[in-house]
Amino acid sequence: MAERDPRRQPAPPSGEAPPPLAAEVATELEAAEGAADRTPQGQASLIVRTGDGAARVIDLTDGDAVAIGRAPESTVCVDDPRVSRNHARIARRGHALELVDLGSRNGTSVNGAAVRGGERLLAGGDVVRVGPAEIVVAIAAPALPSRPAPADAAPAGVADALSGAGFVVADEAMVKVFQVVQRLARAQTTVLVLGETGSGKEVVSEQIHRASPRAGGPFVRLSCAALPETLLESELFGHEKAAFTGADRRKIGYFEAAQGGTLLLDEVGELPLAMQAKLLRVLESRRVARIGGTQEIELDVRVVCATHRDLQAEVAAGRFRQDLYYRISTFVLRVPPLRERRAEIALLAHRFARQVAERMGEPAPRFAPAAMRVLEAHAWPGNLRELRNAVEHAVVLAEDGVIEVEHLPASVAGAEPAPVSAGPPASAGAPASVGAPASAGPPASVGPPAEDAPMPARLAELEKKSIEDALAAEGNNQTRAAKRLGISRRALLYKLEKYNLRR
Repeated sequence: MAERDPRRQPAPPSGEAPPPLAAEVATELEAAEGAADRTPQGQASLIVRTGDGAARVIDLTDGDAVAIGRAPESTVCVDDPRVSRNHARIARRGHALELVDLGSRNGTSVNGAAVRGGERLLAGGDVVRVGPAEIVVAIAAPALPSRPAPADAAPAGVADALSGAGFVVADEAMVKVFQVVQRLARAQTTVLVLGETGSGKEVVSEQIHRASPRAGGPFVRLSCAALPETLLESELFGHEKAAFTGADRRKIGYFEAAQGGTLLLDEVGELPLAMQAKLLRVLESRRVARIGGTQEIELDVRVVCATHRDLQAEVAAGRFRQDLYYRISTFVLRVPPLRERRAEIALLAHRFARQVAERMGEPAPRFAPAAMRVLEAHAWPGNLRELRNAVEHAVVLAEDGVIEVEHLPASVAGAEPAPVSAGPPASAGAPASVGAPASAGPPASVGPPAEDAPMPARLAELEKKSIEDALAAEGNNQTRAAKRLGISRRALLYKLEKYNLRR
């Protein structure tokens, strides 16, 4: 049992007519084997909040038990007169997570239902209350094995091995998504996954594959927004040798690479209209012909589509084909944004912190209660990506193993970010920053980033140049350069790796 302490961390319009095949979907889902089993199948964690509202996370492996009570030696000590000395216990036995009330005076509740002197199996998203303490159960689906496509068959850049990122269930909103995913996986129907950018659409799509009979086959992802229109057809369908100028050998497309498995068409709303017509033909016929070829190849591929766009609005605007929309929206699954899944923030924040610390070769830091409260109060318009970036920022700056509020980005902590000055650096009496290193004179001249470059790219270029200047001024002495920049040496080493600068 591992404890991380303390670690902080849309519905369809009414009256809208369902797309064709809805009755077929309903029949297929009803034929699936009942509701999903929600007992833990992989990683299980408890997100514990006591008096101060801050959270800590306890990981559970097989055989672990968590004692809850007023006794000082309890794993979760709740100093409250309503709580018995030995109040309850949560134990993991294989795939089962069991709550036992130890004959407490005031009982224990799970999702508002009393459990007094008895046992109760727990599932992801369950909320256990013991006096003022709240314990949220989080589970992650297992990483099922994958059968990679042959090396000579997969298109360049395709990762068919499963990432093992897991499907975290720690909030009621995601419990509902998880239950639907488990049923959809068995039903083998086409699914359209909708959600804001960074909300986890790819993870949900991958979980549909993992939980399906196709789990032993490849999971292949294509970002429809990442390729120019001239390459999309070749990447999707493949081409024969000499099919066009530059086609010096036969190429297997994404559809063929996904044979026996699942193909995720991410950002499908970005497809050009001409490409939409060709995709519709393949989906309808379940056959594909490589460019320049005459032989049609029968497909055994499940297609999952994902997008952040409102495809019905795109259809109305003439940017998305209505017939293709009906073909891919046999079932629509909406992934809630992170702001609607606040019970997961503490768990995800810890997970991201651990990943960053491992890359830096450091132990994972813990979150101060105030820092976690800030994370849980933030709106997270950038969803998981924004949270991951904020945690990475904090881990780099936290030197004593504790992430405080001041280590979080200004956009998250609530302060206005300091303006980036193009003028000379701060005076000797002012603190230095990475964006403006202190020096006796102006920095060496450098061509500034293009004025029309995105702000993150411009800031990154300024930071990189500041690091190079500091190293040059200090004769490549990293300790002195870090001091000059006003950051720790550990943070400097991380940034050297980030910007691929020579160490």
